[in-house]
Amino acid sequence: MPAPFKLGGSIVDMTGDGVWPHMSKEIRDELIAPFFQIDWKVHDISVYARDKSDDAALNNAIEDLKTHKAAVKGPTITPTMEETKKLGLSKKLDSPNGIIRRAISGAAILRNTIEIDGIGKFAPLMRDVTIARQAVGGIYGAPNVAIPSKGTLKIVFEGEDGTTENLVENRKASAGVLMLTTETDSSIRDYAHAVFAQALAMNKSVIFAAKDTINPVYDGRFIDIFNQIFKESYAEKFTTAGLTFADKVQLIDAVVSKIPQGKMNGTVIALKNYDGDVVSDQVAGEHKSLGLMDSTLVSADGTLLADPPHGTAPDLEPAWHEKGILLANPAAHIFAYAEAIRHKAELNGQAEGIVMAKKLKQAVILTIEKGLQTGALTGDLAPDRSKSISGQQFIADVRDVYKGMI
Repeated sequence: MPAPFKLGGSIVDMTGDGVWPHMSKEIRDELIAPFFQIDWKVHDISVYARDKSDDAALNNAIEDLKTHKAAVKGPTITPTMEETKKLGLSKKLDSPNGIIRRAISGAAILRNTIEIDGIGKFAPLMRDVTIARQAVGGIYGAPNVAIPSKGTLKIVFEGEDGTTENLVENRKASAGVLMLTTETDSSIRDYAHAVFAQALAMNKSVIFAAKDTINPVYDGRFIDIFNQIFKESYAEKFTTAGLTFADKVQLIDAVVSKIPQGKMNGTVIALKNYDGDVVSDQVAGEHKSLGLMDSTLVSADGTLLADPPHGTAPDLEPAWHEKGILLANPAAHIFAYAEAIRHKAELNGQAEGIVMAKKLKQAVILTIEKGLQTGALTGDLAPDRSKSISGQQFIADVRDVYKGMI
């Protein structure tokens, strides 16, 4: 076997909660180390480390991410008040995902289906669909308040220069609720850059889907900015790659209905924040599960964080603590490592590293497809769960398949 490929620079590894820090170490040591020489910047961002350090653990990891622009993040817990007490934490901790997104100006979250022949999908015609979700804006953090009684609503804009403008006035209202959602041109621009850059890396065409027939100004602003960014920075690159971007808003209801029909295959579907949040989970359900989805957070400046989109699976922890067995399926986690390596190699201009990272993803797929024939799969996929293998064995099997590919 050739010497491990030396990847330039460093990759940040944010290890999370439950069994996943142990899975992270297993993947790094047993699967990646024989083939890649990588300087890992490992940070424990579990709830216990965050609580003990007053969140310095997470903040230090974020600073490293800003420097090195490539990272893996393991599944983490965002504890409820009840869980905060149960875990013995000194205070309730905010979502690490939200903190990371804000800190690195995360612009887009992309989730892609991991395609495996032989695994039945709930939407069998759907294949290789990527949902790009805007990472900021919309209803998230939007003021939402109760309207006390019958009356009128006004929205008044006060400029920093002291000028005022009535944006909405005399809108009749009755007792109910109100939400004020906003978008900034800069965040939409960042989102467009992140989507187009990742689409080029994935060799996929892009559409933007919304409802400009209902919200011509709000949703129309997205497509205007997307068109501007595409024309200025990506049109020539897309043409060279044989890719396209539709210059009109695609109606979201029509697009969503076409996904399970297989009419959106091989496409990046860019959506607003809430729309993408919902549709990405819909696609995961139509596909198989979140455990067979590839997930990345991307910033306009080229920073990328890859993470498995599934949870911490606390029901699998006893097997680890009692027997040292990792029962979880590490497929999506391995994909995250491969994507971080691919991205870092791309930042470095190391073409060989890009090819090797893509082959690592393919090795995971081939291992599962082989396991469907032999029965050697983790419990979530095994035809006969009584004969299922551990996560450690799955990683070893991927290593053997990968060794034969390079």
